[in-house]
Amino acid sequence: MSIESLGQLESRLQNLIDKLELSRMEVEDLRSANTRLEEENIQLKQELAAWGERVTSLLGKLDIVTEEDDARENEAVA
Repeated sequence: MSIESLGQLESRLQNLIDKLELSRMEVEDLRSANTRLEEENIQLKQELAAWGERVTSLLGKLDIVTEEDDARENEAVA
């Protein structure tokens, strides 16, 4: 192998090493973002569940009011 060929090989290897390092950094950034998004997803699911409970509670109260109104109307008719 000539000096020129070794120089080209060294240059290519350095380019590959640089690309590998950039890829590693990108993977780490993506892992970090993924962790953050998973935590946010958990929080949003908890909030959704809380809102679902509130809506169910309000619908239950609305049913009670509706039943009371129906009972009053039936008493007024009788």
